[in-house]
Amino acid sequence: MTDPDKNKSLQPGSSTRYLLCSDLDRTLIPNGKQEETPSARPRLRELVRRAAFCVVYVTGRNRALVEQAIEQYQLPWPDAVIGDVGSCIWSTFDRSWSKWPQWEDRLKQDWSGPHLEAIRALLAREPELELQAEDRQTPLKLSYNTLARGLDQRCRHLRQVLHSKGLAANVIGSIDEVDDIGLIDILPSMASKHSAIEMLMAAWGFQHWNTVCAGDSGNDLPFLTSALQSVLVANAEDSVRERAVRLAARRGQQANLYLARGGFHGMNGCYSAGVLEGMVHYLPEISAWVE
Repeated sequence: MTDPDKNKSLQPGSSTRYLLCSDLDRTLIPNGKQEETPSARPRLRELVRRAAFCVVYVTGRNRALVEQAIEQYQLPWPDAVIGDVGSCIWSTFDRSWSKWPQWEDRLKQDWSGPHLEAIRALLAREPELELQAEDRQTPLKLSYNTLARGLDQRCRHLRQVLHSKGLAANVIGSIDEVDDIGLIDILPSMASKHSAIEMLMAAWGFQHWNTVCAGDSGNDLPFLTSALQSVLVANAEDSVRERAVRLAARRGQQANLYLARGGFHGMNGCYSAGVLEGMVHYLPEISAWVE
């Protein structure tokens, strides 16, 4: 695991530091159907600059696509990146990328090369799955395109297929609302954005009260409906919002799911505006910095 001493400001025990863990596409990045409030991203950049925030991007993107997004959308440089849908963690202090090998070692406990190839061969028989380009595949992730319609049922079917063959895996589905296609990621059973966030929090000494997580899509549901303080941005699809509310209620976590609605500082609650709205909801002491 990376050495936290590389950045002393991240040492555990400080009551004045906060952790923001946010998805990128259609959460911080305004690449969905709704309009972005023009002042939202500049406000977020200024808040991170002024306040004691560690920033972690939690995304399905790989390293190259994360760097592209940071430059294109002028996002704050993160302290860490949880990439490839939670199957990889990098520290990014001083703009250098350093993988957390302990995280990979943990995931590989039930995911070896033969295991991965067996899953790939089995799913090649599924008619409604299309393997994404090779640069989207990793030793710890298989990614597919599929139909958006019936995505939840398809994910349940794939879980049953894999389980019947004794192949341990986590099946995560989400929808690309812009292109109206379903996305399915097959990961080691312990891998998810949620579990990666929890590991990073433990390593850096953050607690649930000083951590805020933000997302918009189906692959964010595990942390959105957990004990983590989470915000669902207002531009999320209605189906995701309904599932998030239902799952949070089932798990007794309603108080830890904030649905951005807009109106905060005249912003619309979409993308970065919703992230800011949720951050202030959970951390009212920072409201004076959001000006």
